[in-house]
Amino acid sequence: MAEEERHFDYVAMDPAGRRVRGAIRARSDDGAFERLKRDGFSPIRIRPGRAHKSAKAGGQALTDRETAEFLSDLAALLAAGTDMRAALSVLGARTARPKVRSVSRALTAQIGGGAALDEAFAAQLGKNGAFVGALVAAGDLAGGLQRAADMLQSRIRLQDQLVSVLSYPAFVFASTIVAMAVILLFVVPSLAPLVAEGGAKPPMTLGVLIGVSMFLRSNLLLLIVLAGLSAAGLAVAISLDWLARPIERLLLDGPVRRTCAGLVFGGFAIALGAMLAAGAPMSEALRLAIRSVQSRTARTRLEPVAAAVRQGQSLSTALEAVKAFPDAVVRLASVGEASGALGLMLARAGKIEEDAAIRRIEAAGRLLGPALIVLLGGVIGLMMGGLLSGVSQLGQTALQ
Repeated sequence: MAEEERHFDYVAMDPAGRRVRGAIRARSDDGAFERLKRDGFSPIRIRPGRAHKSAKAGGQALTDRETAEFLSDLAALLAAGTDMRAALSVLGARTARPKVRSVSRALTAQIGGGAALDEAFAAQLGKNGAFVGALVAAGDLAGGLQRAADMLQSRIRLQDQLVSVLSYPAFVFASTIVAMAVILLFVVPSLAPLVAEGGAKPPMTLGVLIGVSMFLRSNLLLLIVLAGLSAAGLAVAISLDWLARPIERLLLDGPVRRTCAGLVFGGFAIALGAMLAAGAPMSEALRLAIRSVQSRTARTRLEPVAAAVRQGQSLSTALEAVKAFPDAVVRLASVGEASGALGLMLARAGKIEEDAAIRRIEAAGRLLGPALIVLLGGVIGLMMGGLLSGVSQLGQTALQ
């Protein structure tokens, strides 16, 4: 009976002369020694170890940006003719980021231990590992890694655009709230003694502002506690996913459904198209593309698509039944099925939908910023106008 393979931790010199640590599977330490020698390593120490103890130490800690840069650099080295272990050694040696260095070493150890490339990438890249592994398994290693990097970079650009569009309206809103708080908590209270000394009834606007100011100042601690409790309750609700599904349904089925559906389902179409274009099987590509969708409501709506396709239904027909799925993607998917270029057409359709959604968000942002300035500036102007008018009337009353 053949002896079962075990895991061994090793310290060795790699082909470039650098000292590396890793793990390898073999039936004995002699077998581990021979495998390392065959792979070009010069073993220094080999001892029994736990399964991939070091390989998984930091494999899931890369951000999307770090993962995209890592995959793009690795694809460039592979396209230049470098083998996988040498390329990983180069990336691990030249990077200044400990997490990237850890992933490079972990991949080297796992691949050197006999793991398949797609399994190694899926294990070490966390949430991005599934679709990267699928693109690697499709056959074109350098091309698959570059496509995965392009997809991640597209996602990063999308997030940056959203932040850029929404940051200015958010800044205007926050600035106005701060200005109103300063007026009500510091400016208006300085006028209250004048009103009290005058004895006469203050003008309505000034009276309202003084009443609101007195309420805020006298209950400030209570309001802060209530705000803190509300924030804590909101955080708990978010952590328990009590709000996620209602908010997602509102976004996908509410007034902004075209924009949200374009972003969510457009990203799904891009991921699915990239994997199909790389040669991944339809069932596996669908499974991984659905998993890459962050909205659970959208994933629930997309899951029947995989079952329908497995039963022989065309992809375009299955997608047409998904609630709120963009019609343009369905039409181009149908064209892709007829022309034999389904992956390319899906990726193009998803990109079109994403770009259209971004344009709508940018247009709304361009309108929202000035609209907030006018609206909130008007509120501040009314408050200041009420204060000045009240002070003027109090002065006239005192002179009389």
